[in-house]
Amino acid sequence: MKQLKRFAAVLLSSLLMLTVIPPCPASAAQAAEYTRSAKYTASNGYNTGVLTDGNESTAISFAAGGTLTVTCEELIYGISLKFNKKAAQWRVTAGQYEQQCGQYGYLHDYADLSDFISNTVTLTFQQAAQVSEIRVFGAGDLPADVQVWEPPCEKADLLLCSTHSDDEHLFFLGMIPTMAAKGYHVQVAYFVHHNGEPARLHEQLNGLWTAGARHYPAIGRFPDQYSTSVAGAKSNFASAGVSYDTVVAYQVEMLRRFKPDVVVGHDVNGEYGHGQHRLNAETLQKALTLSADASAYPASAQKYGTWDVPKAYLHLWGQNQLTMNYDTPLDYFGGRTAYQVSIAAYSCHKSQQYTWFTTWARGANRQFTKATQITSYSPCRWGLYRSTVGLDTGINDLFEHLDLLRGDADGDGAVTAADSQIVLRDYAERLAGNPGLLSARYAKAADADCDGNVSVEDAQRILKYYVLNSVSGKETAWEEL
Repeated sequence: MKQLKRFAAVLLSSLLMLTVIPPCPASAAQAAEYTRSAKYTASNGYNTGVLTDGNESTAISFAAGGTLTVTCEELIYGISLKFNKKAAQWRVTAGQYEQQCGQYGYLHDYADLSDFISNTVTLTFQQAAQVSEIRVFGAGDLPADVQVWEPPCEKADLLLCSTHSDDEHLFFLGMIPTMAAKGYHVQVAYFVHHNGEPARLHEQLNGLWTAGARHYPAIGRFPDQYSTSVAGAKSNFASAGVSYDTVVAYQVEMLRRFKPDVVVGHDVNGEYGHGQHRLNAETLQKALTLSADASAYPASAQKYGTWDVPKAYLHLWGQNQLTMNYDTPLDYFGGRTAYQVSIAAYSCHKSQQYTWFTTWARGANRQFTKATQITSYSPCRWGLYRSTVGLDTGINDLFEHLDLLRGDADGDGAVTAADSQIVLRDYAERLAGNPGLLSARYAKAADADCDGNVSVEDAQRILKYYVLNSVSGKETAWEEL
């Protein structure tokens, strides 16, 4: 008990010291782009024109240790790179300045070079790499289409279990934009990969970014193989050396890793009957019963802990049904609806526009303007498959019954010192000009003083509440602090 009190006192003292930190700076004007005017020199002597041709299917190959030097008349504040097929680690240098990049393995990567104060930088590829595109920027806010990915969620509001790259904008149409507009953290976890189709890897990220996703997706580990039944999908995987148990283990790992409050999965009948959609849904169902059991797949339990998902919805599930509204204008997307944003995201999948999915989603003559015009396999229809918090009451809210306790910033159901710490981490990230760690739902819970902002004062208040109620044993209401 004395150790707990001593820890609380030290932490509270640290919080008090942080109150002198100034607020975040205001946004700047949009950054100028120097991609066309910059000069590029590749150490291998290759023609660098393909790096700025706007074509993601063209690329330059660099051996490990190869370099690309970028020179501008103006100072360089940022560089966006798109790798082909596989990401690589790279380092940026300019005089005394050096920055390591690529450690997260993003196929579309960005380096913030605002501290470099240089108009010439050298990119060194520490692994063999193929680079498709480069863009160069000056000071200011980046254009909306420049992808600056955040790491995958530590704690997701919603986990979307998409089978293929494009299903997230088809059978899950509207879901990502709707959640993004609410400020919720959405994590997409794919079932299969498209490593044999490099164009689809770019389309995947371009589509997600357009839809409003900001956390880098979990890329599937399994091959894309068509079948019309679960048995066929299992047989295909077996032929590829993938066991059914391996698939269930993957699903369990995703639930434990991202700890979603809500998970959404495919129709158990595979929408139009696709075997991999069916297998995805079936193994997700099994994983939902196992993810809270530490003895099931202990490797992921040891790495991420266990997790019992509060609510799970399946597309077209026949019980406890809910209808999503994707046809209301969203201020977050400039008045476009979630349907319109998802259609724009699906349009990024250029290689798939010839398929019947395009007519399904947009109409035979692209006459659809609303999600409700899609009648077969409607993306608006969902059913509550499993819940630990009770049945829905018909208000069409995926997060019904999932209100968070005041001060419970990590969502574990209790107010502890850890909540104070995560509030500080969130504040520090925002202070540095980065996205905060907390989604809108968790920020509301973290706003312990109810002033509409998450700040050091909230961390202080949460810690004080914890010390009084849990350490000292003195029952104290928030209003008495």
